[in-house]
Amino acid sequence: MSKTVLLNNVEHKDLKVDSSHRAEYGDNVNRILAFSTEFGDLQKEYPILFYKDPKTEAFQAHAILGLAKDENLFLGDDGWTGNYVPAVLGRGPFLIGFQDREVDGKAVKEPVIHIDMDSPRVGTDSGQPLFLAYGGDTPYLEKIMQTLQVIHQGADLDKRFFSTLDAMELFEPVNIEISLSSIANVNLPDYYTINKDKLAQLDGESLEKLNRMGVLSLAYFALVSLGNFNKLIELKNQSSAIV
Repeated sequence: MSKTVLLNNVEHKDLKVDSSHRAEYGDNVNRILAFSTEFGDLQKEYPILFYKDPKTEAFQAHAILGLAKDENLFLGDDGWTGNYVPAVLGRGPFLIGFQDREVDGKAVKEPVIHIDMDSPRVGTDSGQPLFLAYGGDTPYLEKIMQTLQVIHQGADLDKRFFSTLDAMELFEPVNIEISLSSIANVNLPDYYTINKDKLAQLDGESLEKLNRMGVLSLAYFALVSLGNFNKLIELKNQSSAIV
């Protein structure tokens, strides 16, 4: 269960949040929802694959963090070992909510920050403070706001970006099979990637459309990220050797 409330610097002036990453906080996952707005950071460390929801038939992106169930190869005894934490994990107990606001006589939905008060990360004794002594935001909370923006803007862009790739028939099924040194083969079925040849052969109009949307480079980021499977294999072999 969760108890989400609107964050404010009066009621929550003394709140602190444990910003570390641990298995008990649910960080031990082998894949996580990813947003195109973070592809530039993700592609440096994690493979990016696409998944087609069988109910909605809409595509979404996943960052692959491990090669077995409940395995995050970037989660060590001292926390996160990678340089970039995917936004869904980096946001901690914070969520984006919406409240009505009147602008020029029209009601609009304004994004606001909510916090899950039932999260084990949240308390008053230790952790990162959220507000300064006189009510301003701490650097930690400002970073959380940036992370939530990545999610909020990414959710909107993903719908247009992925539906456009699908309409251009650029998605192709891919079955990832990996042979490791000490255990049986690993399979990651039911995933898609972008067809590199079709992307390279797009006509000028299609390329211009992707470029106007600002997503052409993001498609290439997803393709380049597949090289990070070599990093996952290396990390997996290292962890298996230690065990």
